Amino acid sequence: MPQRPFGTTRHGKLMQNVAIPMRDGVRLEATVALPAGDGPFPAVLIRTAYNRTGTYGPEFTDRGIAFVIQDCRGRYGSEGEWYPFAHEANDGYDTLEWMAAQPWCNGRIGMFGDSYLAATQFYVAPTGSPCLAALNPRFMAGDLWRNAYYCGGAFSLALTFSWLCFEVASRTSSAGLLPAFDVGRLLRSLPLLTMDERAGCGPVRAYRDYVMHDRRDGFWEALSVRETMGRVTAPVLLTGGWYDYYPGETFRNYQALVESAPSPEAAASHRVIVGPWTHGINAQTQLGQIDFGDAALLENDSTQRWLECLLGGGSPTDFQHAPIRIFVMGTNRWRNEYEWPLARTKYTRLYLHSSGRAGSSLADGKLSPVAPGTEPPDCYRYDPDRPVPTLGGNHSVGPYNPGLYELALPGPYDQRTNERRDDVLVYTTDELDEDTEVTGPVTVTLFASTSARDTDFVARLADVYPDGRSIHITEGVIRARYRKRDWAHPELVEPNRVLEYTIELQPTSNVFRKGHHIRLQVTSSNFPLWDRNLNTGNPPGTDTEPRVAEQTVCHTGQYPSHVTIPVIPPGETEAVLAEP
Repeated sequence: MPQRPFGTTRHGKLMQNVAIPMRDGVRLEATVALPAGDGPFPAVLIRTAYNRTGTYGPEFTDRGIAFVIQDCRGRYGSEGEWYPFAHEANDGYDTLEWMAAQPWCNGRIGMFGDSYLAATQFYVAPTGSPCLAALNPRFMAGDLWRNAYYCGGAFSLALTFSWLCFEVASRTSSAGLLPAFDVGRLLRSLPLLTMDERAGCGPVRAYRDYVMHDRRDGFWEALSVRETMGRVTAPVLLTGGWYDYYPGETFRNYQALVESAPSPEAAASHRVIVGPWTHGINAQTQLGQIDFGDAALLENDSTQRWLECLLGGGSPTDFQHAPIRIFVMGTNRWRNEYEWPLARTKYTRLYLHSSGRAGSSLADGKLSPVAPGTEPPDCYRYDPDRPVPTLGGNHSVGPYNPGLYELALPGPYDQRTNERRDDVLVYTTDELDEDTEVTGPVTVTLFASTSARDTDFVARLADVYPDGRSIHITEGVIRARYRKRDWAHPELVEPNRVLEYTIELQPTSNVFRKGHHIRLQVTSSNFPLWDRNLNTGNPPGTDTEPRVAEQTVCHTGQYPSHVTIPVIPPGETEAVLAEP
C-alpha cells in the first residue's frame, strides 16, 4: 500500500445541523467535520437512519479526510417522509453533488456503513455520480426478498418486526421499548399483519407492506439492486460475516458486480472481506461460544485502510492484491482467494442414513458418503405451537432491543438442547480421521413428504467437538410452496407426496478438525428468526389457525437425501495463504 498522503492532526472545524437541499426542496440535516489546514480535501460520507449526532469521524479528519454524516429523509433532523429505501438513490446523488460543490471538497468521495447504511450505498452507486471514488457496503443484502426480509420464502419475523416496528417506525428510534413486553408471547400472537398494533406501535405501513408482499413480486423487484450493479463504476469493498444474515448475499453481490461490470478494469476493482463476525465487525475475539483468537481482529481496520487508499489515489490492488479475503474458522487464519466458489472445490455428498430413529437417538442418524439403499424414513411431528427455538445462528437481529435479542442471539452456540427434541432429526458422520475444510456454498437436498398443504424444512450444519459440543456453523430454510425456487409463483404441495426440497444454507469457511464430527439437523422451525409456518397453505400474513404437520424424510436409493459440502482438498491451501 502506498504511503498515506494525509497529514496527522487533531484539530479542525465542526459544522452541525447543516441543511442540504434535495431536488424536491426537502432539506436533509448533516454534520460536517473538516480537517485542520487548507483544503480542498477528499471526503467520506455516511447516510444513516439511526441518528447522526455524536459521530464526528476523527479517524478520518485526523488524516486529512473530511467527514460528513447525514440523517436519511424523514429521520431525526431531516425533513420529508420516511419510507425504507424509497428515496436513497436520489437523496444520495443530490448529497454527493452538494458535497462536490463545496470549497472544502476536492470531488473524491467515499462511503461506508453497515446494514441500512450499506443499502444507501447500493442505491446511489448505479446513479453515475462522478464523485464516488470508493464504496464499502458492509453486512447487507442486494435482494431484499431473496435473503433479508424473507429467506427461502419464510418471513424473517424477528428482524422485520423489531426493525420496522421499533427501530425505524417513526422519525426517531423507539429502541429500548420492546423489553416492556412479553416478547415471546407477542411474537407468537396472530395474525402477523397486526402484530404492530398489539405491540403498541399502531399500524406501521412498511411492516404491513412487507408482510403482505409474501412473494417476490414487483414490490420487491423495485427494491432489488442486484440488477443495477452493471452500472457501478466505483471500486467496491464488500464486507460480510459468516454469522451474519448476508454472507450469501455478499458473494452474490460480488459476482453481480464482476460479471456485469462495464469494463474489465471495473470488474477487477472490487474486493470482498468476510470474517468471523455477525451483523457488524466484532471488536472482540469471542463470538457466541467460540473464541477465534487474535487473528480475528486483523481486518477490523479494513474500512479505514480501503478509503484512505482509494481516496488518496491508490488502487484496489494496493489495498489487497487478491479480490477475496476470508477468515477460515477452525484454523482461525485469514486467506486470500481469487474466485468464488473456489475453483479447487470438491463438492462432496454426505447421505442421510438411519433405521428410522434419527429423531429419537443421536447415535442412530448417520451421515456418510455411501449412498443409501433400502432404509425406513424418519418421521416427526411439527407443531407450530411448539416451535424449535432460535439458538445462535446466521442472522442480523440487532442488540438494540434486548428483550428480542436474547431470544435470537447470533453466532456459534452449542445445539445439543435443540438436538434432544423429538422434532429435530440429527445425522452425524463418523469421527474424522483428518482435518476437513468446508469453504463455500452448502446445500441440503431432502426427499420428504408432509401431511400439510404447506410447511417449512430447516437444515443446520454443526461442528461436533470431542467433548460433545455441537457448535452451529450454518443454516437455511425452504418454505414448501417455494420448493421450485420460483419466488414469484408459489405452489402448494400435495399432502403425503414425496417431493424434492433444496435448502440453501449460508456459505461458510470452517475446518472440521481431526477427531470432530460433521452433523446435520433437519427440522421445520427456527423461531423467532423465521415465522412459524402454520401448515395451512393460507396467506401467512392473515392466517390464525395453526395445524400440526406430520413430516417424513426419506433416504433410500430412490430418494437419496443428502447434504452437499464444498470440501477443499488438503495441501492445496498453502499456495494462497494470506499475504503479510
